[in-house]
Amino acid sequence: MSRPHIASGEDTVHRFGPSSFKLQSLPVPRAGQVLGLVGNNGIGKTTSLNLLSGKRKPNLGRFNTPLDWNEILHHFKGTELHNYFTRVIENNLKATIKGQYVYCMTDVLQGNVGQLLSRRDDRDMKQELAADLDLLKIMDRNLGYLSGGELQRFSIAFAATHNVDIYLFDEPSTYLDVKQILKAAQIVRSLVRPNNYVIVVDHDLSVLDYLSDFICCLYGKPGVYGVVTLPFSTREGINIFLTGFVPTDNLRFRDESLTFKVAETPQESDEEIETCARYTYPTMTLVHGRTFRLKVEEGEFTDSQIIVLLGENGTGKTTFLLPRDAGTFVAGLLEPSSVRECDVEIPKFNVSYKPQRFGTANEYTVRSMFLSKIPRSCMDPQFVSDVMERLSIEKLMDKKLANLSWGELHKVALTYCLGKPADIYLIDKPSTYLDSEQRIVASKVIKNFIRRAKKTAFVVEHDFTMATYLADRMIVCEGKTSVDCVPDSPQSVLTGMNRFLSYLDVTLRRDPENFMPRINKHESIEDREQKSSGSYYYMDD
Repeated sequence: MSRPHIASGEDTVHRFGPSSFKLQSLPVPRAGQVLGLVGNNGIGKTTSLNLLSGKRKPNLGRFNTPLDWNEILHHFKGTELHNYFTRVIENNLKATIKGQYVYCMTDVLQGNVGQLLSRRDDRDMKQELAADLDLLKIMDRNLGYLSGGELQRFSIAFAATHNVDIYLFDEPSTYLDVKQILKAAQIVRSLVRPNNYVIVVDHDLSVLDYLSDFICCLYGKPGVYGVVTLPFSTREGINIFLTGFVPTDNLRFRDESLTFKVAETPQESDEEIETCARYTYPTMTLVHGRTFRLKVEEGEFTDSQIIVLLGENGTGKTTFLLPRDAGTFVAGLLEPSSVRECDVEIPKFNVSYKPQRFGTANEYTVRSMFLSKIPRSCMDPQFVSDVMERLSIEKLMDKKLANLSWGELHKVALTYCLGKPADIYLIDKPSTYLDSEQRIVASKVIKNFIRRAKKTAFVVEHDFTMATYLADRMIVCEGKTSVDCVPDSPQSVLTGMNRFLSYLDVTLRRDPENFMPRINKHESIEDREQKSSGSYYYMDD
């Protein structure tokens, strides 16, 4: 088996200092097309964006000696990057970057949404973008009071108002629901012109597949070095990332291929799963706060089963899970802060909950927190092998929670959730802050744990790839967001996805090689054929 190689110093495009991260090649943009970048966290994607924007000059590994552009151009002579950087320098190409951490925008931009969009509206697109990204109702709101999703939508609109030659988007799908992601993707694609460049980094593979015309994969050792492949077609590039093998270089950078075998029910998977218990819950109505009304349709679930909740933000998915009283389930979880209309006794369960957001203001190390909160699980060889090792928790054990990155913190939170003894596991957005590979690993960990332990999990997830892999059943949440919503009864993956996708007017098919869900381009042949047949979600192998 060929292994990843560390290129020689002559191949280094940029290095930050002695014994620090180095990037050994660069993605190759193409005018008039969208370039997608896929790779693990800490592998050089954001560094690549900064270098391609022209705002940071490649130092070719000579971090102590400033280089002029003539030396840099000479290094790239005979390559497409020579032509690209020549255009950047000679034509003085302007670039705008939509950054990865949207909350940082509040440190550099002051004012309300409408003022800031007007200030940089070079393309006279303020009103159209605000309508498309659902910003009209927050135009008078100060940036410091926006949620993560509102900040993300604002940052996409803010970048799109610029009339520039290079648009760079770093993780534009974070905090957004599926409908918002698709609208943001359409806006990003609308920026493409014959002589400009659009480059996107995202960990949602379905979104990257939908957005991109071609893809560069990044591999290496996170925090140490990164290597960028040549551009491939979108399908080929994502398949190279998933298989971990670059055929043009005969190089393998991952021991195992990543695949998505989607089963409509647990019994259709590779391994027969027995369910021993079946539970039902009645129709219930909740009034949460002063304005939000949630009507939960009656339904049933079994053990060894994962039910995924799909819906826009504000349609009651988190409210459905929220465990105010750990002894109750579904609507009963909201007592005593809600009004409940139900004459049937709700089953009582022990629940374990991984919230969407959590704080880190304590002095616990990961090890001390686990030993005090889930001592039996972290001493159980099966749990250590199936969960902790798979999520690479061991290297985090002696770190303080307050010093973890957001991605590390979410992996610790997922481990803690699964480590608590419970009947039902409630997991809110397990993909948050995880890179593409970590999302796949986390999905497999959750699925294997739930089936081995013969428990039940309810999962909220917007990543199509993760949602369709995890789901044995689905609940579709519909209604008027933040006002009046209805989570329907758990249904089959095929039925649930068809209902949800028809509402979004989007079709999905699965890749025949790795079974990854792929969003069809709007009005493509596949899109028209699936819509005409009513098969918005195509499950055939």
